[in-house]
Amino acid sequence: MKNIYIFDEYISSQKNGIGTYLHQLLYCLKSPEYCINLIVFNANTKEFNIIKENNTKKYLFPVMKGHFLHHVKVIDKFLRLYIQDDPNNIFFLNHSPCADFIMSIKNTHPLSKVIFIIHDFGWTGLLLGNLKEYKRIIKQHKNFETNDSPALKVYNQEKSIYEVADVIVCLSTDTYNILQTIHQIPENKISLIPNGIREFTIAKTKKDIAEIKDSFNIRNNEKILVVVGRPTKQKGVFALVDSMKLILKENKNVRLVIVGDANEQRFRELIKKTSLMAVSVSFTGLVDKSTLHKWLSIADIGIIPSFYEQFGFAGVEMMMHGLPIVASDGIGVRNMFENNVNAIIAKIGHRNRPYEYVHNLARSVLKLLNSPDLCDHLGRTGRTHYEEKYTINNMKINYKKLIESL
Repeated sequence: MKNIYIFDEYISSQKNGIGTYLHQLLYCLKSPEYCINLIVFNANTKEFNIIKENNTKKYLFPVMKGHFLHHVKVIDKFLRLYIQDDPNNIFFLNHSPCADFIMSIKNTHPLSKVIFIIHDFGWTGLLLGNLKEYKRIIKQHKNFETNDSPALKVYNQEKSIYEVADVIVCLSTDTYNILQTIHQIPENKISLIPNGIREFTIAKTKKDIAEIKDSFNIRNNEKILVVVGRPTKQKGVFALVDSMKLILKENKNVRLVIVGDANEQRFRELIKKTSLMAVSVSFTGLVDKSTLHKWLSIADIGIIPSFYEQFGFAGVEMMMHGLPIVASDGIGVRNMFENNVNAIIAKIGHRNRPYEYVHNLARSVLKLLNSPDLCDHLGRTGRTHYEEKYTINNMKINYKKLIESL
């Protein structure tokens, strides 16, 4: 039997993609072949505690000062005390930077294996996913030890993680290629496993949709655009908001719904940008899965405007619902969507000319608003893509193969 240990940071995973991933992973690993253990940091507990819940053993750590990865020595003592080293142990790590943490595990549990899952690259936020610029920085500066480039520091941190982990799981072809070409990671250490998601539908009939619209106070003739995720510049939400000014010039009957949590500063910035079109832009904040899928059920168009995504759960959920989609050609996003096949692609263009992307987003949205037949086609092919590539069963099969190989 394999002993699976999954590390989780409770507070952040309640509202980000790692939390969604963990829910799907735990579902995939439900099997008599696996003994599942969840090691939870910043849990809702006053002191360290071990409980059994739904056939899963949970090691609960109370809230720690700063990031839990800053407390390697403390965590190490608990792992040595409660977890015996065994060649059947597999540790799943989802947070970065964690090279020191992995080395600590490997020193105390040398027979065990460590899998690191890449949910993000640190440099993408710094460079808005500009891979060409990232390569230039590395090529120009990596031999200079005193260089203080933030992107280069991230490069060194992440390279250390990839070198000490036993297996690296990446979620997109772009990431797979970056690991091989930029970080020079051997192919046998990399496993490409796109995430899957369980079927979840709310509205199936016109009556269902009408009832949801009524509960949300949405007019029947309004065209609903939905974007899901943290409303940040990296996620492309600021560019999308700017594109709404162009969209509304041609079609006043459009509402942009932004579903996702943001800090106070970002909300202030977005509210300022939307002050002259406030009736056409709605912010829901963080919502539960049921409410999210209600919005997807009534949406006319889903939008994935990110400059970069390691893997877009929102995009999969939109395809699952059969939504026509406008997507960027950002890293990771372009691995999921193909122009005129399962989305209309709005090219980001040159990052020093932001209006170029704004214009492309607006043009792509208006193209779909003016073409019901194209919307139907993209919705059908998107649903097919979900069924062929992103079901929970595909994810389950791939993780089972990975675990059996260790």
